Amino acid sequence: MLEDLKTDQELIKRGVLKAAPEAVFIIASNQEEFEDKINWVGPDIILADYNVPGYNGLEALLLVREKMPHVPFVFVTGSLNDEEKVAETILNGASGYILKGNLSELPDKIEHVLVREEKRFKEREAQVQKQRRKKLLLQKLNALIENSSEFSNKKDAVDIMQEVLQITGVQ
Repeated sequence: MLEDLKTDQELIKRGVLKAAPEAVFIIASNQEEFEDKINWVGPDIILADYNVPGYNGLEALLLVREKMPHVPFVFVTGSLNDEEKVAETILNGASGYILKGNLSELPDKIEHVLVREEKRFKEREAQVQKQRRKKLLLQKLNALIENSSEFSNKKDAVDIMQEVLQITGVQ
């Protein structure tokens, strides 16, 4: 959590604990603490105020997207009531936002974001498995072609297979 006000930290904690009773909190109240803690912790979700003295939430978001692109990042703030800022944060990779005046909605927002991220993770994992399977099949096919003496156009088949392997990134 990136939040400089102790009272807001406690209110946010209460909301999170309703959605995730076993949650463990790591709190940063300024840029230095946030950047330090991001380097040594692997969070499940990041909750950040948009305006922390001397630091901008958008900078924090961009840092997180660079270092841990798949970690959900939700702004919990009192200052994102400008539609342009909201659009900018979402376009830069925020998973969502909630205004501090609506903290009663925080448990639902967290659950929604975590479920959505889990779905995305499973989709990415399925895509990776599909790519691995495709590479394996292409490698097997290449070996069959190269080792077969029955192809009359073996050289052409090997050349085409090598090109397919290069295009797909398989060596």
